[in-house]
Amino acid sequence: MSKAIIFAVLLIGYSAKCQFHFVEKGRIVFERKINTYAILPAFVIESNIAPAAELKAYIQNFRSDNPQFWTDSFQLVFDGGRTVYGPIGKVSNFLHGVGIPVSNENKVYSDLSNATFVAEKLAYNEAMVVKDTIPKIRWKLTSETREIAGYECRRANALIMDSLYVVAFYTDAIKTKGGPESFSGLPGAILGVVLPHYHISYFATKVEVMDTVPAAAMLPTEKAVTQKQFNAAVIGFLKKDNRLNSWTQIFMGL
Repeated sequence: MSKAIIFAVLLIGYSAKCQFHFVEKGRIVFERKINTYAILPAFVIESNIAPAAELKAYIQNFRSDNPQFWTDSFQLVFDGGRTVYGPIGKVSNFLHGVGIPVSNENKVYSDLSNATFVAEKLAYNEAMVVKDTIPKIRWKLTSETREIAGYECRRANALIMDSLYVVAFYTDAIKTKGGPESFSGLPGAILGVVLPHYHISYFATKVEVMDTVPAAAMLPTEKAVTQKQFNAAVIGFLKKDNRLNSWTQIFMGL
C-alpha cells in the first residue's frame, strides 16, 4: 500500500473520529454548588435575619445544623441554537430554609439564533413569565484549559451586570452556544461557570448525546414581563419583607 493511500485512510479515520465526537443534540447535567458558610455572614446582616451582636452565635448554630454546600442539579437540553434549562430532581430549600427562593426552579427556553428567551421564574414565591433578549456577554478567551465531563474546555472571563466577575469554560465539540441559566455567547457549549465573589459554581457532570430531543412546552407569553420588570417585582417583595440583599439581587439577573 502506497504512502498516499495510507495517509488518505488515516485522514478519513481521523475525520470520522472528530465528527463522532461533535455533539449536535443532547442533554447536559449540571451541578450547582453554593458555599453557604462563605456567603452567610453578609447575607444575614444585609437581610436583617440576625443583629450584628448575634451574628457569631447564629453562624455557629447554622454550621452545626447544616452542610457547607447547597447543591442542586439542573439540565440543559439542546438542539443547536435552541436550549431548555431547568431543575431536575428535588430542589434544596434556599440556604437550607434561611432566606428566599431565587433561581431555584427557573425554567429557561432560549433561541440563540435570534437572542431571545422565555423563562418561568419565581419572584419570591410567585411564578412569573419573563420574555426578553439574551444578555450579550463580552467574553475574553484565555489559553487555560481543563477537563469537564470528559471534554477539554477552554477558559473565558467576563464582567456581567457592570462589575460582576465571571469565569466560564466551554467546548466547541458540543454544537450549541448555550449554558446554565442565561450564560451563552462562547464558541461552544458552556460546561462550567464560576462566580468567585459570590461563591456560586455550575459544572457539567454528564453529557448525553440524543438523536432527537423532546419538544419544549411553550410558556404562555400574554402576561410576560421583561427581565427589568421581573427584577423590580422581586426587589419590591424583598423590601416589603425586609430581606433585600446584594447576593439575592445577583441571582435575579442570572
